[in-house]
Amino acid sequence: MILMIDDDEDTLEIYQLLIEKTPYSDHFITYNDALEALHWLKELASNQEVFPKYILLDLNMPELNGIEFVHQFEQELNYQELNTEIIILTSSVREKDQQEALSHSSVSKFVSKPLSKDQLVGFLASSVSS
Repeated sequence: MILMIDDDEDTLEIYQLLIEKTPYSDHFITYNDALEALHWLKELASNQEVFPKYILLDLNMPELNGIEFVHQFEQELNYQELNTEIIILTSSVREKDQQEALSHSSVSKFVSKPLSKDQLVGFLASSVSS
């Protein structure tokens, strides 16, 4: 399962359309609010339900930005046991953003937007096969 968190609903809709005709459409969950997504993840963890393999996370969001989400994710969830990787998706080219994101052990990659269909399908295929 993959969770994508992005405050831009158009972006989420585009990615959902890309995935719609693949065998992975049931494994792709989206949230446009990072705080709501965090609450959902806590609920999954407390109920010991299947947890996303990847979290594709926008860096620049209102209320709870990507870095703040990562801080809370690492503090409030036993993320090492969940075996979840966070992949930061951003249009930011600031090296400081990349360094700060990658300084967190739950963040495995820093990827420039837009994510291609092949990249997204690759993440989904990997999450389903493991």
